Amino acid sequence: MSYVVLARKYRPQDLGALVGQDHVERALRNAIAMGRVAHAMLFCGARGTGKTSTARILARMLNCEQGPTATPCGVCAPCVEIAAGTAIDVHELDAASNRGINEIRELREGVGYAPARDRHKVYIIDEAHMLTTDAANAFLKTLEEPPPHVIFVLATTDPQRLPITIRSRCQRYDFRRIRAQDVTRALRAICESEGVALDDEALWLIAREGDGSMRDSLSVLDQVIAFGGEKLNGAEVAALLGVADRNRTLQLIRALVERDAPSALAALGAAHDHGIDLRTFARSLALEARDLLVIRIAGSAARDLVDRAESEVEQAAALIEQTPTPELERLANVLLELAEQVAKARHPRLVLELGVVRLCRATPLADLGALATRLDGLLRGAGAHLPALRASAARLGQSASATPSRGGRESGSSAQAQRGGDDTAEADSGRGRASGADPRRTLAGGTGLTGAVDPHRPPTDRRPGRSLRTEDLAAWRKAAADGGDRVLAAHLDNVVVGQSEPGRVGLSFANAFHLEQARKPGVLPALAAAASEAFGGAFVVEAIGVDAQAREGSLAAQARRARTASREGQIEALRGHPAVRAIADSFGAAITSIRTQSEINAERPDVH
Repeated sequence: MSYVVLARKYRPQDLGALVGQDHVERALRNAIAMGRVAHAMLFCGARGTGKTSTARILARMLNCEQGPTATPCGVCAPCVEIAAGTAIDVHELDAASNRGINEIRELREGVGYAPARDRHKVYIIDEAHMLTTDAANAFLKTLEEPPPHVIFVLATTDPQRLPITIRSRCQRYDFRRIRAQDVTRALRAICESEGVALDDEALWLIAREGDGSMRDSLSVLDQVIAFGGEKLNGAEVAALLGVADRNRTLQLIRALVERDAPSALAALGAAHDHGIDLRTFARSLALEARDLLVIRIAGSAARDLVDRAESEVEQAAALIEQTPTPELERLANVLLELAEQVAKARHPRLVLELGVVRLCRATPLADLGALATRLDGLLRGAGAHLPALRASAARLGQSASATPSRGGRESGSSAQAQRGGDDTAEADSGRGRASGADPRRTLAGGTGLTGAVDPHRPPTDRRPGRSLRTEDLAAWRKAAADGGDRVLAAHLDNVVVGQSEPGRVGLSFANAFHLEQARKPGVLPALAAAASEAFGGAFVVEAIGVDAQAREGSLAAQARRARTASREGQIEALRGHPAVRAIADSFGAAITSIRTQSEINAERPDVH
């Protein structure tokens, strides 16, 4: 006789043999006892959880010679034939391969005939979600109002893919994933029947590999027995499956919890040398960390949330007794990310080692509640310092208000000179007229610039002026600004004196833009008139070109350096303030930059 695999040999033959589906068992028993069996049922759940087996059991319960009964005899002809899959009145259809409208038409034609022998015709449609749309629509009327002798059972792993019109016509039963504890218990009974000796660790490894599926777990058990014989322990099963046993996983988890990097690397190296697949090992670590977090958060309720024995839950709780919950959250999160990275890494060991070291050397997380309490105490204790702190912050804000803000408008005449367009000049000219400036003093060059002195008026002093230096630019600019023309004064912000002799001045500019603006008609004569007002005598002003010295020696550059030095001094004063220093020390922080409210408002003008 050919060998029958364990998944078929130990297929459940009655409701009592179902593993982990107590709610389905109770509902079907009550339906049989009360005579309230629905004509259409939908069995939903993951693979290997007993959907098709339960459909066959239901057929035996309905057609047993002793029934309908919740405990079929198992020896009568209907029971034997249904268990063997040869019953003429129980039809199993695979919707994955019989999914079209023609197959449904054949089913509809067969439904009208009475059973050949049994009480009911039972149609078991496996993978029902694979039916085409046309086939499902053709099936609707028959599914809703079948003959009284017909029972439909639809089994699917993906009920959402079934049309709502199908689902609404069925009584739904959801089959749960089977817990590892229940799988282990069932495997132990099967091993005893087969004369195979496996310890608890080996059975747990097999159940974990089954991932909630009884059929998959039995397939793994078959493989283990074929590879290793009839007596195996956990270490041997782990080696056969190429996975890590729980001792190796717990060894590394313990090192991570205790932040022992050398021990963690040693445990990881031992697992690699043992031939364990590191991708599987990384997933096991993530699941272990998840279990530790659940045990910490759920407390006594964790026994229903983790697939562990009672002793293992107590052992895990003792391991994390001194570890804060935020640390466990970070551990689970980082190990989950590592598992995803290792799954697609070309060098999984390197990725896993770097992640383990990073976890061991990570800075301990502080409790936010405790930090808030400490900060409140510091602020209350520093009440005497707060007025001085506010005054320092106010001075810093006043200083920054004159400093160009990132993304904001530059203050003073420098920004206006950089814009340099005719529109700005005209606007400033208009402001000058509004403040009482004489419009007749507008230069004839057509630039819209106004000056303190009309260069076309005969001068009172035609003697050449003295030689000028860069140090004279401040007085020159003041004379131009006193005449009410801020744009004219701004031309002197980004220049140095490049050449000078009595009555003649050559200006060097910081960049080509300022040079081009100064060479516009009327600008240089107006600057010459302002120089005559400031220093006496007649001047000729020339724009000789661009010079790198103007970027560092101009009035604008000097003002920027002064503002920066002032701001840095005030920032250092704030850093050294007792209240600020106490708050920073309480959080283990360092002050790297300070921003005023005016700077924040300039960056986000839409926020008020």
